[in-house]
Amino acid sequence: MTQSFNAQGLGLNRRELLIAAGGIAAASLSGPAFAQAAKRGGTLRMSNGGDPPDFDVIQSATYLTQMACAPCYSTLLRIDPTDYSKLLPDLASKFEVSSDGKTVTFTLREGVQFHNGAILTSDDVVYSLDRIRKPPTGLVSPRKGLLGNIVSVEAADAKTVVVKLAQPQPDFPFLVSNPFNVIYCKAVAAPLDASGQGMKRTVVGTGPFKLSQAIDGQLYEYVRFDKYFGEAPYLEKIQSFPIKDEIARAVALQGKNIDACFFFANESVLTMLRKTPGITQLRRPTPTFVNLIPNIRLKPFDDPRVREALSLAIDRDSFIKTVGPLSGAFFHSLGLLLPDSPHSLTADEMKSFPGYDTIPGLGGNLAANREKAIALLAQAGVPKDFKIVMPTRADIPAFRDASINIAAQLKTVGLDVAVDVRDAGTFYELENHGQFQLIAHSVAVSGALPDQIFGEGYTSFGGRNYGGWKDDSIDDLFRQQSREIDPAKRNELLRQFQLAFLKTNYQINLAWVGYAAAYANNVKGWNALPDLYANMQQDKVWLDG
Repeated sequence: MTQSFNAQGLGLNRRELLIAAGGIAAASLSGPAFAQAAKRGGTLRMSNGGDPPDFDVIQSATYLTQMACAPCYSTLLRIDPTDYSKLLPDLASKFEVSSDGKTVTFTLREGVQFHNGAILTSDDVVYSLDRIRKPPTGLVSPRKGLLGNIVSVEAADAKTVVVKLAQPQPDFPFLVSNPFNVIYCKAVAAPLDASGQGMKRTVVGTGPFKLSQAIDGQLYEYVRFDKYFGEAPYLEKIQSFPIKDEIARAVALQGKNIDACFFFANESVLTMLRKTPGITQLRRPTPTFVNLIPNIRLKPFDDPRVREALSLAIDRDSFIKTVGPLSGAFFHSLGLLLPDSPHSLTADEMKSFPGYDTIPGLGGNLAANREKAIALLAQAGVPKDFKIVMPTRADIPAFRDASINIAAQLKTVGLDVAVDVRDAGTFYELENHGQFQLIAHSVAVSGALPDQIFGEGYTSFGGRNYGGWKDDSIDDLFRQQSREIDPAKRNELLRQFQLAFLKTNYQINLAWVGYAAAYANNVKGWNALPDLYANMQQDKVWLDG
């Protein structure tokens, strides 16, 4: 028996996914309600904080690319713009999950056009999903782990895509709906991929807007796509200005030179905006964690004692107090999931892991931790003043200022750490090719489900395994919890996964980030979700005057 939802105003949430055999139940959903009628026309002027390193959303790991391209693309299913725990149809008008939970069948909408006039077919979907889970030679896919449970993707006919899974996975519809998992036009992408270039300077999607201008350092402009398959967007045009400096972005907003900025980190900038009449500002915890990542492929970081020493050296309470106001890294959690997750570990469990007793409120002994770290480094044969270079991104405080803070903390245990500040594109080149010793990476994922966070960030096969570790026992625990339907049994497996991973120090947790947005009060129809990447298509946004 199969169950499904269709495009007639129906949505589903994650509770409705967690039923026997992974079947899907339908739930009615009404769209967002506005106190006044939406107005059509006008140009939204915005800034997201800088130039995207390129336009290849599937290859990208940065919000700069995703937010720059979100208005131009669609996904199979779409995160509900009013509630990120729910899904809505997008390119797929409906989908069905088989009774054994191992086959997911998507039915595509009729007559969907790409911006170049090509008609969407199942071949485009097959190519795009395969590009994510097994990227062509020379390309990268940071989220390949999200689709790692897929055995095959096939086109049953022009409008039907059949996905075979290795095991049932109730979270799968949310994973395929990640806002980075956009659908490309195969006729455009395949030749570019074969050349090794990919979609780095090409944007051809099915989204509500199409890119009309791209002048790096100056302007990215989008015009309404009149053949968009969904409800016509209200705006006529979007102009995005790559203003890198947060203060400059805030001043532009205060001076009414832009209408919105959906990315702020610095608390002092928000304090300034809070005092400005006519501006709405907010900060919300987002599924973004800052971790210290050692390169396991390089000595001495292949030694568990060295990785334990790194964790022992870090004062997490000091990190949050120092880096938090600059970057939004204010939050801590007990385990690998979001603060206050129902799957959090206990305080006693967290204190059992070296260094994590310095999480605020756990009362750790920092001096004793650092003495032990020095001893472990000596046992591992790491000489005093061992030199480490940490590359980091210049544009994001959760990278740059986190790296500076961690470098200073590691010097307290005798490591000579230098921070190498790079532009975003160069940083990701170094990271993706394993050309680093240590990095402090702000990993932003889409959604808060365990499969979304663990699959992308904490598996050997995950696209965020920048440290290059391999651990079959960790991967097996992930797969066990992923397929488990019984909530109590899954909760125990989630606990076991976190306990097992934290012992390894493959990644060393520092803090969770809460990013902010600010916009003029005449900007209507945009809802700030905890998911940083969701609801950035701008098709529901309108201007009141």
